[in-house]
Amino acid sequence: MADRTALLADLDEARDTFHEILAEVDVELATVPGVMDDWSVRDIVFHLAAWCEHAAGALALASTGRGADFAYSAGETDAMNERYLADGRAVSPADALRREEAAFAAFRARIAELEPALLRQRLGNGDSVEEVIVYDGPEHYAEHAEHLRAWFGFEAELEDDR
Repeated sequence: MADRTALLADLDEARDTFHEILAEVDVELATVPGVMDDWSVRDIVFHLAAWCEHAAGALALASTGRGADFAYSAGETDAMNERYLADGRAVSPADALRREEAAFAAFRARIAELEPALLRQRLGNGDSVEEVIVYDGPEHYAEHAEHLRAWFGFEAELEDDR
């Protein structure tokens, strides 16, 4: 089991890597589909914001003794992603970035304020708080960093620069 400091470091590193790659993307390509199926860069940024909000909600439930109310099932993921995709297409790339920044900050703050013992707590869906942090946070940012890297042909140079 990780501690909050390690989880925050992993989250920060994964998000920083995503944003380093994102910074290399031509703004005019932000709404062009194809990064991941018919998703654009804007769609992915909005999607990451929505999942940060999802995780922050789970942490809020756990922190207030209502972790059993977190009933997310992996079987809901596709429907949620479709909803997030539709919602994200209604916003500008700049608004998607602002939402991601705010969602990330709220998610990160929830982790930083979390009682360490709660990391082991099982939520209503059977996942631990730590598992939710990892799959909605660092693993998710890393997954989509790879999508950007692959679509835009970026080499692993950004990783090598660290």
